[in-house]
Amino acid sequence: MRVILIVIVLTLEINLLLITSLFYTVASYSIKNLEKLTGVKAHTIRIWEQRYNLISPQRTGTNIRFYTDEEVKRLLKIAALYNQGMKISKIASMSEEAINEYILNIELHTGNEHVALEKLTIAMIDLNEEHFLSVFNPCIEERGFKNTMIQLIYPFLQKVGVMWQVGDVHPAQEHFISNLIRQKLIAAIDQLYTPKTESDPKVILFLPEGELHELGLLFYSFLLQEMNYHVIYLGQSVPPEDLVTVAKKYNCQLFVTSVINPAAINSFSETMSLLHSALGSGIRLYAAGSQLDHMASPSIHKIPNIQEFIQAFSRSV
Repeated sequence: MRVILIVIVLTLEINLLLITSLFYTVASYSIKNLEKLTGVKAHTIRIWEQRYNLISPQRTGTNIRFYTDEEVKRLLKIAALYNQGMKISKIASMSEEAINEYILNIELHTGNEHVALEKLTIAMIDLNEEHFLSVFNPCIEERGFKNTMIQLIYPFLQKVGVMWQVGDVHPAQEHFISNLIRQKLIAAIDQLYTPKTESDPKVILFLPEGELHELGLLFYSFLLQEMNYHVIYLGQSVPPEDLVTVAKKYNCQLFVTSVINPAAINSFSETMSLLHSALGSGIRLYAAGSQLDHMASPSIHKIPNIQEFIQAFSRSV
């Protein structure tokens, strides 16, 4: 039995090493990737390399330069200090330990969003929950949950979305950071819960079939519950027939959704047709997402930003 157990443990360790190796061997970035990740122009990055030796790119067999996670994290820290007003010559003279200590000691007051974004990006690359919390929790204490989401997390998710589209973020990194934010959203929503009455306006929140990007919808749920709406939260990938059934049961004609995945647009169109057929032309649907840019319907109210969403539903209460 002991021999079998040792073999199992060794097998697991070997598999974990293989998985880790596979994950990190693909973690390479071009200088253009680096520019998008850090906000530092490629020309400036080359100057910093040549003049100050701040980062050291590696080369492929065909002599094309690339950067690893370690170079990306270092440049994010350097960019954060540089954007705080520190001269690049001074940063170049600092040890890695001194840079890390300085970054950790920067207090994330309002106006330090750039530093906070860099720290969140490093936390995502490192899959480091503690570093994420070291940014998120102080912001909650200073600004409150809603303002932290609007001023910090939304810009960060927009950055991650761009990185994801061009392949700068690995699936594990994106899932890791998204799930941390999702946990915080659900905890904040739980704290807002109060029993609902018949007089509270009802709103159904859903994502059409094929749509799994839930963070925006969860934040809409938080905002609506904060405004005393009776939120009926259905979540991801809801079949059109099920949505109609719930809407009829609760006699609800107010809906909120989001369509980011191109594969979900057909399901969304089917959903709208069924809602109109079952509930008439009185339905109101507030929708976010780039996939709706070319859709026009008097019952679809597009959500351009969080502020306008809050204003629209504040007037409806």
